[in-house]
Amino acid sequence: MRLSRQLRDQFSQHHMRTYGRKNGFISKGQAERLHRLLPLVGLDDRARIDASLFAEASPIVMEIGFGNGDFLVHLGREYPEWNLVGVEVYLPGVAKALSRLETAGVLDRVRISQYPAQFVLTEQVPEGSLHGVYINHPDPWPKARHAKRRLIQKDFAALLASRIEPGGFIRLATDKPELAEWMRDILDAELMLENIGGAGGFIQRDPARPFTKFEIRGQVAGQESIFLEYRRKAP
Repeated sequence: MRLSRQLRDQFSQHHMRTYGRKNGFISKGQAERLHRLLPLVGLDDRARIDASLFAEASPIVMEIGFGNGDFLVHLGREYPEWNLVGVEVYLPGVAKALSRLETAGVLDRVRISQYPAQFVLTEQVPEGSLHGVYINHPDPWPKARHAKRRLIQKDFAALLASRIEPGGFIRLATDKPELAEWMRDILDAELMLENIGGAGGFIQRDPARPFTKFEIRGQVAGQESIFLEYRRKAP
């Protein structure tokens, strides 16, 4: 069913500007889980993202833009030693992710933020507190006049690096070569970060990594994904 205005009014964040999709479809079961689960694991704009959010003090790993939650579920299953924070502003994606996370039995180690990544990192994440961040297939904004809307910008790269602990990681994926080069050039220039693929380089696909919806869609279109990994240097 189409996402109702009632659900949008109740669960969408309205006071921060975002780009991209606003509406979509969810099932009745997903709507039920949205009502039941988001109040338990959703974060408001005053929440501080640290160990106090979780039952156990474990490394915190964030996925920015988790889409329908498939990769977040993978992280929850494969890394039981991590606490996870998913950041996603698209409400139908949040509803689908909640269903998948509960079914997988990992929801207790996950918290969800529906706020823009810039706000989350600036206002809610203390410096050096994240063990790692995943950014999978961010919106490429291919038109030149829209490039300023791309997630990875010079200031954002510095902010992101500052929130990672020394030795922590940033892992990115895209099937758009021009965006891959854009992100690489910006992140290579950030002095706090080291490119694991070497200066100007990329990394090989992790064999254990699941094929996400966007990666499969790119393959169907003849576009192979490109991967990057960075580590925060020791101070």
